[in-house]
Amino acid sequence: MKLATKLQGILIMGLLAGASAPQTHADSDVLIVGDSIMQAVSRSLERALNKEAGLNATSYTAIGSGLARLDLFDWHAQLATLMNERKPETVVIMMGANDNQPMRTENGIIRFGEPGWNEEYARRAGEAMDIMIRGGATAIYWIELPDMREERLQLDVTVINDVVKSEAEKRDEVTFQTSRGILSRKAGEYSPYIIQPNGMPLDIRSNDGVHLNRKGADHLVQALIKQIWAK
Repeated sequence: MKLATKLQGILIMGLLAGASAPQTHADSDVLIVGDSIMQAVSRSLERALNKEAGLNATSYTAIGSGLARLDLFDWHAQLATLMNERKPETVVIMMGANDNQPMRTENGIIRFGEPGWNEEYARRAGEAMDIMIRGGATAIYWIELPDMREERLQLDVTVINDVVKSEAEKRDEVTFQTSRGILSRKAGEYSPYIIQPNGMPLDIRSNDGVHLNRKGADHLVQALIKQIWAK
């Protein structure tokens, strides 16, 4: 178990069951970060976790950001600041839907799909993970980008997911948390809705075919809580 303490699992099981959580003086800090695709999810996850005694969740998201354009928004510097200020044991992160674009490097600009792009993106993702680890995070959950409606974007984010997953697997503190099976009727195929256990459809995606709506964010959060905390 990569969580800071087993107590978190006990607390979240109470949340899912609607029971009162046991009192504790040992707070556990959770940081939730990402780009626009994480915005709705961060709000839902922050609300859910902060209902429980012993958990202190805060979030930070930046629209239009990512790891490809660090010259426009430096996520490495921002993560270092957040880790220093909030000192979380656990970080939940999702970003990358904006990152299928050129990256500026010391050796010039590398365009998505060109030789060297994957290696540079891996370096940036790995550095982001290492910053969080150096900042004291003992458990980092990097959420897989969901399936996309546009075929070209679907192919692009699959590349990004694969690169991030590879970097996560190199670090004991980092888990690549799958989401496509949660947010599609069949993992690997975009769907604007999923079928609930009662057989009724639930619309989970926004009209742009990229982001989650409020119901989708809540649906993902409940699954994450069960998979991450209730172990």
